[in-house]
This record gives sequence, C-alpha cells and structure tokens, in this order.
Amino acid sequence: MTEIVGTLRKMKNQSPSSDSEFIPEFTDDTLTTATFDRRKILKSLSASALGVTGGGLIYYYQQPRILPLHFDGVYAQARPEHPPVIHAVVRFCNEIQGKPYVRGGGHKVLFDEAFDCSGSISHFLFRAGLLNRPLTSAGFAKYGLPGPGKFLSLFVKPGSHVFMSVCGLRYDTTGKNSSGPAWRQEPRSPNGFFNRHPSGL
Repeated sequence: MTEIVGTLRKMKNQSPSSDSEFIPEFTDDTLTTATFDRRKILKSLSASALGVTGGGLIYYYQQPRILPLHFDGVYAQARPEHPPVIHAVVRFCNEIQGKPYVRGGGHKVLFDEAFDCSGSISHFLFRAGLLNRPLTSAGFAKYGLPGPGKFLSLFVKPGSHVFMSVCGLRYDTTGKNSSGPAWRQEPRSPNGFFNRHPSGL
C-alpha cells in the first residue's frame, strides 16, 4: 500500500507530456481515507484510455460501422462480414421478391403466391429461425427486443404496417411505383413507427 501511495504522489508532481498521458490528481485525503478502493487506482492508472469532460471522466466508444448490403437495383446480397443469419434472411427476401401484394398473404401458407407486409416479414424470419409462427403488424409490436438492431430493424405501426431494414437497405411491400415485397432504396418516413429487432441482431 505504501508503494502505491508513493507512486501516485510522484505521478502527481510530474507534468504530463500530452493530454493522452493525463492522470487525475489525488489529494492526501483521498490517499489516507479508510475506504480507499484499489479499483479506483487501477482506473486512474488507465486514464489514457479515458477522456476528460467537465472535470469528470468518460469512456470513449465508437460503434463499429455496419457495411451495407450489395444491391444491384433488384436483388441484395450480404457481405462476408455479415453474420450467417443475415445471409439467410437476405436470400429468403430475394426469393419472394416481386410477389404480388394481397392482404392476408403469407399467413396461412409459408410459400404463398402473394404476401402482405407482415406475411412477408413472417416468411423470412420463420425460415431463418427467428420466428416460430406468422405475426400480424400488431403481433410484431411485441416481437424480439425494443429499439433498432445492429443488423436488422423492424419498423412497426401496430394494426397498420410493418417493414424492415437490413444493414440499411429497406425491405417493404409498398413503394413509389409498385406494391409487393421488394428491396427499396427510396427513403420512407419513420414517423408513427417504432423499432423492434431480433435478439443478437
């Protein structure tokens, strides 16, 4: 304990050569308190991995960038960096691409001749092992976990509509010039929708 205190006092009297070597000051009261926590020392010694703001310390963390899908204007393709389940989801989406829109389609027959919004999403989530039965848009309101996912996000408006984004590319049954399940590059307003996502994705 004496050696640690001596080291910290020496560090206090040294001028840091750069901001990245900054170590917070310790007062004598801090060093002599009976509730001295060794974990605080270790945290301070690793201060080069911390940032300083408003007199306090914060950890800096940058979310890794998710690579977008390959898209040729009609079909999408996952990249080698994407998880296997995303490869499966994209492949199943491609397989029903261009099917017509019919209300209730995809809810009674897995490989239906037509699909509605929730029927199409139920189709590929079921085939990818991410769903055990077809859901309506209202049912998707409680699907998985709340909030956007890292790779896959559902946009849900219960009782009205549901669509999906996979690595930033929208899969939807409605677009400017067509209806039915398809990859769509044109933006869609998220107003009125909230996000759900499968666990782990």
